[in-house]
Amino acid sequence: MHVVYTTPKFEWLNEAVLIRHSLDEGRTFNTPGFLHPDLATVGSLPPYVRYQYINASPLEPLLFDTGLQQGPSLGLRYDWSEFAAFKIQYDRKLRRGVQGVNQLGLQMAFTF
Repeated sequence: MHVVYTTPKFEWLNEAVLIRHSLDEGRTFNTPGFLHPDLATVGSLPPYVRYQYINASPLEPLLFDTGLQQGPSLGLRYDWSEFAAFKIQYDRKLRRGVQGVNQLGLQMAFTF
């Protein structure tokens, strides 16, 4: 599910997911998650902020190593054409039972 609100200067987006696995023996696992990015669409380097969350049971047969993960991201995106973009992003990832991680990422994206 997702909801988007866009103006000429701002984009507000929310995505939510519920992954449901039912095993033959009758056990069911529900894994909730969401992503919330906000993007300012002003200027040639629009900044954005987002928050991610997913919470999978350690007994979940397919997502057992996912656990609880959450954290914010901050970034800048530069669209140098309609078909190509460059992005720099800082992530702070927090996991249940594990020390938090800081990450800096660079991405180039192309569409065809």
